[in-house]
Amino acid sequence: MREDETKKAWDEVGERFSDVGRRIGDRYHKLGSQTGAAAEEQGRALNDAVKKAVDELDRALTAVGDSIRDQQTQESLKQAARSFGDALSATFSDLSEEIRKRVGRKDSGPTT
Repeated sequence: MREDETKKAWDEVGERFSDVGRRIGDRYHKLGSQTGAAAEEQGRALNDAVKKAVDELDRALTAVGDSIRDQQTQESLKQAARSFGDALSATFSDLSEEIRKRVGRKDSGPTT
């Protein structure tokens, strides 16, 4: 059941980004069919916006790559992953204990 919800959530992410891509493509094609100074200005504005977005993405990915190669960041990431694992383990342990209590309570009654 939870796996279906996760798949559905990621499918929605894909659909949203596909929608954004279609909208940009539609706008791009619409600008291509226009003529004159207004079309050129809109084309430049779109190109500038795309270039800025690509530059920011490049900067972000470079920062991630540089950080991952940094020894201190690697150690921090390992500690964060361990903490995450510990938290998950504690959560599932608590959940397991709660399930045992509830199931044990039902099983401990007299049988008829």
